[in-house]
Amino acid sequence: MIEDMPLSDAWVETEFDNVDGLPVWVRYRPNIYNFMDTGLYNQRLDVIFAYQPNSTNQLPDGIDLDLMERVEEVLRSLLEQDNQSILTFVFTGENERWWGWYTTDIDIAGERLNIALAQFEELPITIIANDDPDWSEYTGVLDDFSEEE
Repeated sequence: MIEDMPLSDAWVETEFDNVDGLPVWVRYRPNIYNFMDTGLYNQRLDVIFAYQPNSTNQLPDGIDLDLMERVEEVLRSLLEQDNQSILTFVFTGENERWWGWYTTDIDIAGERLNIALAQFEELPITIIANDDPDWSEYTGVLDDFSEEE
């Protein structure tokens, strides 16, 4: 079953400039087709953390970076523990960090998300659930950035 499938922790990291010429950092997992091919991960959970930028480049300062890394670590430990949800990509820039998760069950993912976030003071987070059975957002990330490897 999915809980026994190997989840690669290999990531590709890159940077691009948005239309305003500001930097955006991108991380994504290039080797998770085994999960995509199951047909079980039909929903995407977008977790968006709004931060105050450190300067005019709209990137986070060290304090926000540290907090976002701790949040990600807690989220991954709960959501990925049995491969119920998989973190596929992360964008940082334009005053926000966007974590893109694919999940087998949005309700279970939401419960785990609430448990994870309860470990922190109130955070500037927005959560959006999307139907994405074709993994269009993830494949868009691959289309846009895999050639830059």
